[in-house]
Amino acid sequence: MPSQAEMIKSWLRLCADPRSSAEQLENAAYWESINQPSEFQIRLAVSKHRSTSSELLAKLSMVNHLPIQIAVAGHQNLSESTAGHLLRKQLRQLRRALASNPRIPVYVMEKLATDYRDVRLCLARNPAIPRSIQSVLAREKDKNVRMTLAKNLKLSVGILERLSKDKVAEVRAMVAAHPNVPLAGLRAMGADRSQVVREAVFDRGIQEFSDDIPLFRELTKIKPSSVAQKAQEHLDYLIQRQKSRNLLETTPPDRAG
Repeated sequence: MPSQAEMIKSWLRLCADPRSSAEQLENAAYWESINQPSEFQIRLAVSKHRSTSSELLAKLSMVNHLPIQIAVAGHQNLSESTAGHLLRKQLRQLRRALASNPRIPVYVMEKLATDYRDVRLCLARNPAIPRSIQSVLAREKDKNVRMTLAKNLKLSVGILERLSKDKVAEVRAMVAAHPNVPLAGLRAMGADRSQVVREAVFDRGIQEFSDDIPLFRELTKIKPSSVAQKAQEHLDYLIQRQKSRNLLETTPPDRAG
């Protein structure tokens, strides 16, 4: 009969195997709870496994061990009821884990949107926040929360438009770099009074809209500035290239010989 130390190693190997089933993981957690109730390494490993069921996660959330509860809060199989249960615990680390999890229900997001600053920062990064929560965070007094939100790749165009008029230039620069801002919006931001924002507009323009003459023409208007100079150089290149193409199109073929 294997010793307890051998059993622990065996269960931990099982928990480290991505192929382990939900039933096997439940057996591992149950074994530790019966044989080593004051130890948590097996249950912690179970709480992090991708195959752990929402039912088992609910049981693990009741274990009085913060690392396990944090792992449950961030798990992809977290259920709505378990998220609500964990929300009632006034633990900052736990609330950060919840705020980062795309699986949490909207009512939990609404609570976390007015929570500690670091919790709100985690929520601002969450790709699943709906338009209503985006709107709340876009009105945040803390510029770092708004800056973090402006990097969220799932932002709606309407929220991006609001943030493009933010009073803080760094926030507007984040918006200019956002891939969801359409060309028309980027052109409008080319007239921004901040050099930082215009730099961001130029960089994204070069990467995604390098042939758009109106965009780079807009960037040349605020002088003197290094952005205007770079935009003018690129604009000169575009215009010269267009002239060369037009010349080729209008020049008759050489019929000599």
